Amino acid sequence: MLQIDGKNYEPGELPTIVFGQVKPLAYVLNPKSACTLALNFVFYVNHGYRYFDPIQIHYSRTALFQIKSPEFDPRAIFVFRGLKPKSFSIVRDPLQRFVSGFLSKVFSDDDLVYRPYRDTLTSLHGIDLSPEADPARSCLAFARWLAGQADSSKIDVHFRPQVLNLQLGHRFTIDTILRLEDRAGLVAFFSQWIGVEKAEWFLSLRFNEHVKQKKDGIVTDELQQLVRRIYARDYELFYDDAKKIAS
Repeated sequence: MLQIDGKNYEPGELPTIVFGQVKPLAYVLNPKSACTLALNFVFYVNHGYRYFDPIQIHYSRTALFQIKSPEFDPRAIFVFRGLKPKSFSIVRDPLQRFVSGFLSKVFSDDDLVYRPYRDTLTSLHGIDLSPEADPARSCLAFARWLAGQADSSKIDVHFRPQVLNLQLGHRFTIDTILRLEDRAGLVAFFSQWIGVEKAEWFLSLRFNEHVKQKKDGIVTDELQQLVRRIYARDYELFYDDAKKIAS
């Protein structure tokens, strides 16, 4: 059990929380929603310079602290309690997030970590990921498979509904949730930590954009309907009503 601000948390009740050792700023991890940008931003806020390899920051054990279930790092908890940081996260249009995740983690072989996942999908679930595959058909097949999963909490974090990644509705409160599409909102928030000029510069940088396959022609009416069903709660909280973003 972990206690933060007088609240007790069992393993699995907290989202993944990432922060540095100096500034009272914490990022709640939400993969495929500018997470690489956010991690590098937290590092920059704490150090005043950029991490040397933006992608590898995901795998570093020293660049940032992390509170993640089921095992809690005692040193990270000690630093977190001392900082009492304000937390933020970034959400993304569910359709754009889904297609981006499919192209980078499923259809592409660039991420070696996802080879076992791709193997399972193509060998056991009939999803064509061959070099000759039609990306639109494969994406639709993957969406159909995903829609059939009984327990959304067990879906891979890159495709899991964002409300589950952020553990919204539970006791932990995220102070600020930003939309990736709202550049003005991102600039305003980043400016609080590094000033307007540096915020504009930082947001102009490109992180994790190496997907070989383009998104053109992948989205069909059926895909949109499936995504709307899989991520219904995400749409409701973040995108169906611009004034109703969860906090």
